[in-house]
Formats: sequence, C-alpha cells, structure tokens
Amino acid sequence: MTVSDDLKTKVGPAMGRIASGVYIVTVGSDSDRDGMLATWICQAGFEPPSIVMAVNKQRDLLKRLEPGSGFAVNVLSKNNMDIFKAFAKPHNEGKFEGLALTEAKYPVFASAISYMLCRVKSLMDAGDHMLVLGEVMDGGINTQDEPMVHLRKDGFQY
Repeated sequence: MTVSDDLKTKVGPAMGRIASGVYIVTVGSDSDRDGMLATWICQAGFEPPSIVMAVNKQRDLLKRLEPGSGFAVNVLSKNNMDIFKAFAKPHNEGKFEGLALTEAKYPVFASAISYMLCRVKSLMDAGDHMLVLGEVMDGGINTQDEPMVHLRKDGFQY
C-alpha cells in the first residue's frame, strides 16, 4: 500500500510530534557485535516486563533478532552525544571504538542512563518495519541523567 501525498500532508506533522526516547540497540559480543540507533521503542507489558520496538526491514541487525535471540537496549541522554554520533550513520564501521562498555551478555555502554537485556519473544509485520517484542530479562541504571527526547517534523521521515 502506498500512502497518498494528501494523507502524508495531513498526518505527517501530527505523527512527527510523537515524542520518543533515543536508544542504541546492540547484539552479539566482542568481535561479533553490532548495534543501531533506535527511537521507536516503548514498554509493552508488566508481567513479564516487555518492550516493543520497530525495526526497518532494510536493517542488517533485523536478521539477528529471531525468537529466542537476545539484545540490549541502551537508554541515552544528551550527555551521550559521543555514542549518538557513533551510531547515527547506519553502516558506520568501528562504531563501538573508543566507547566504554561494561561486562554484560550484549554490549552495554557504561555512560548510558540505563540498559535492558532482552530476549526476542516474537516478531510482527508492520509494513516497512517489523515489530520486535522483547521480554526484559535483566537491566540496570548507570546515571540519573534525563533521557534524550526525539521529535520529528514529519512522521514519514526519521
């Protein structure tokens, strides 16, 4: 389905005003790690603790998010611009270089506000994105900084 220009004009600015946090989703460990900048993540349940995130189908990282696999969600603040800039480009080699990581099952940034270690429960098609439901298995707080908030001008662009 192609969205009409009329609908984009009407709802694009409204959708762009949906506030979201800024996160780095990571998978793997050591030389096999990868990560991506994400803004479409929210809590999805209490019991079990769950999150849902939307991942563009064109992202290589999506291939590593199968039911039963794991990932980390790192919550960023405005003080994490170094991490943000390292992951702002989708195919940036060496994006982990020079960034302090803590010992965890998946890459966790020492200076991120908080982190959640998750297990993929299921995936659902959402057009040009896949929704990934993750059960939060562990996590913690690193700082008391305010989370970074992202607003877009247009709901049809990142």
